[in-house]
Parts: sequence; C-alpha cells; structure tokens
Amino acid sequence: MARICVTIGAETTNEIISRIFQAELADLIEIRLDYRKDDLDFDKIRNKTNKPLIATNRIKNQNGMIEDAEKDRVKLLMIAAEAGFEYIDVDSCTKNLEKTVSELQKKGAIVIVSYHDFDRPMSIKQLEQKHKIISGTECDILKLIGWAFQYSDNLPYLVYNKRHPGNISFAMGEKGVPSRILAPLSGAAFTYASLDNGMEVAPGQIPLRELMDTYRSIMT
Repeated sequence: MARICVTIGAETTNEIISRIFQAELADLIEIRLDYRKDDLDFDKIRNKTNKPLIATNRIKNQNGMIEDAEKDRVKLLMIAAEAGFEYIDVDSCTKNLEKTVSELQKKGAIVIVSYHDFDRPMSIKQLEQKHKIISGTECDILKLIGWAFQYSDNLPYLVYNKRHPGNISFAMGEKGVPSRILAPLSGAAFTYASLDNGMEVAPGQIPLRELMDTYRSIMT
C-alpha cells in the first residue's frame, strides 16, 4: 500500500496535537514548524502519537510562513530531533547544509533534504542534476519538487522515482495531482496529503481520506 504523510500547519502545541489525533489514519505526520505562533512543546507533541513524525521548518523563500533567523530556524529542527522526531526535513538552501545534515543524523534523525521549484516544471535532466548535488550531503532521502503546467509535466518526477526509489519527487499545482498520487507507486518513499479540504499547505495537496479512497480504487 502507498504510504501517505499528512502535513499539519498549526499555530500552537494544542492545535498540533488536536490535528495529530485527526491524522491517525496516515502513515506519517509532518509538522510545519514555520506555522507556529507560540513556542512549541516538542516532547508533548512527540508523546501524543506513535506515528513517525517529520519536523519541517520552511525558509521564507521556500514558502515558509515565518522569517526566522537562519540559526534559529535550524536550532528548532535540532530540538525536534532531540525530542525524538524520526524525520527532519531540511531545505537544500540551508547554510552549512552538509554539517546540518550530519548533526541531525548524529541525533538519530532520518534527514530529508528538499528542493522546491515553485515557478516551473523540472525536466529529468534537472532532477538528475539536483540529485547529484544534494546526494553529496549524504542525507537519507532527497525530496525534489517542481511545478506542473500541463499533465505531461508529471512524467519526469515519476521517472526519477523509478530511477531513485526511496526518495521523493512529484509536481505541485492542480496539474501535478497525478504525480502526487502516483509518486509512491513509482518508487517514492511516500507522498503528502492534507488533513482535509481547506487545510492544504502546498498547491495541489489532496485530502487524506480522498487519497486513501483513490489508492483503494487503484489496488482493487
């Protein structure tokens, strides 16, 4: 069965926990730290579910919601790793990226290094170039995301997943929905969903239950 990660963008610890309870059908849960409005209790969040948690703290120019100082943004990811979050998602434009990846891995985290192009589709050549560069960080999972203007733009991401299984690639936007659905079926480690309609944190995210129904239809 395809693995699904639900992304939660919430402002407080209690709101995050409430949404975690609603996401128990997911395989993994991503917490977008850049949505916070208060200090977060990472230990309390971690202890509320047995699901694998991903901590993500998007930089502003990568669709992040808060303009954190770089050292503070990375520090929160370190705290999440120390609290037992299994996965940490690090933007590829993070300063001292290789050092950050290594330090997070020493804390026991599985490190995802992610690259997003919010403006245009990516060709398989561009995906391979990014793969070569980012794999040099010795991260555990590469996440390479671009845009789709037309349905054919989805194909390079699916080809990438087949060539590099265990990483993650798909397209954003309305026309990118096919690659979001097919990503784990083509070799990606998992795909991402919203908790419900109106709770999307990225263009083209599909609600969890709708995505699960789609997979059931495909598998039967």
